[in-house]
Amino acid sequence: MDSFDDAEEICGQYLEALLREAQIQSAAVRELGAEVVTVYLGGGTPTSLPEESLGSLVTEVLQVFPMAHDREITVEANPGTVDSRKLSFLKDTGVTRLSIGVQSLNDKLLAKLGRAHSASDSIRAFECAREAGFDNVNVDLIYAIPGQTMEDWKDTLDVVLGFRPEHISAYGLMLEKGTPLWRAVRSGLQAPCDEDLEIDMYYLAKDKFEPVGYRHYEISNFALPGYESRHNIIYWRLEPYIGLGAGAHSYVNRERRSNLADPVDYSGSILSLGSAVDEREVFSKADEMSTVMILGLRMADGVGEKEFLHRFGVSMQDAFGKAIEKGVAFGLLEWDRERLSLTRRGLMLSNEAMREFL
Repeated sequence: MDSFDDAEEICGQYLEALLREAQIQSAAVRELGAEVVTVYLGGGTPTSLPEESLGSLVTEVLQVFPMAHDREITVEANPGTVDSRKLSFLKDTGVTRLSIGVQSLNDKLLAKLGRAHSASDSIRAFECAREAGFDNVNVDLIYAIPGQTMEDWKDTLDVVLGFRPEHISAYGLMLEKGTPLWRAVRSGLQAPCDEDLEIDMYYLAKDKFEPVGYRHYEISNFALPGYESRHNIIYWRLEPYIGLGAGAHSYVNRERRSNLADPVDYSGSILSLGSAVDEREVFSKADEMSTVMILGLRMADGVGEKEFLHRFGVSMQDAFGKAIEKGVAFGLLEWDRERLSLTRRGLMLSNEAMREFL
């Protein structure tokens, strides 16, 4: 990318390709006689786009797809890229839910994560969301940051609880290969977060949120009653979903597919060929049963025996009896013959519990 003009041209082509893919996919949805119940704009920083570009994107998607009346439309927002005017504009275009990438309310930790925004930016972004009329706001948090103390984490949780957002996501940091923080840890310049401290941070969040009305409905997500993320629940239940854009994933008719990851390659492929699918994977019945168990166990409600039997024509007990028995024996799973779910201990050892269903 040699200049601002080049970047602007690439962005314009990408948005054109995105809208073109939306038109193509909407035809398939209409052929099925289906409706879209949730839309999620994220996986990057959509609010860094100018108001007009972002607004036209939202408007076009809502117009081109057959939308359910009670749809949930979420936009991810970086605290440093929004103000009351932009958020009011989004609200007017039909966005119903905002997800603010707060991450931490400690400026030193934000710098360590390579975030451009500050704690004060996050506080102001939440205030702007309320001023714009958003009554369904998620706050994204990260814990287990190298150098983060329990007191740091507690301070962030206390401030966030003062916001009283409808939804809170709290994820343990996964060091991304190639990032400055990953290199610092790998070289020994920065110690990683202690595993016991990470576990304590996880349960601190749970024990702070639940007594004040938040339901721990998924391993990393908390919501006030009625504000669970409908979009994410569709994913965790392995119901059909369509991904648009570079690197986006879809799952329809037991086929998982992913688009080209490079935005320029994606745009070129969509605009010239009408498709940017890079990989396809067809699921067998056994594959889908396994995935339903692994994703479903992420939710507090777990996996229901009746729903499983209706979907696959076989009971969970017959399909995964040994895995269930082992998980229960190790105190990771709770099974009452009607529903299988993780125990409190199983929440932080979920990978061990889920491994048995592969």
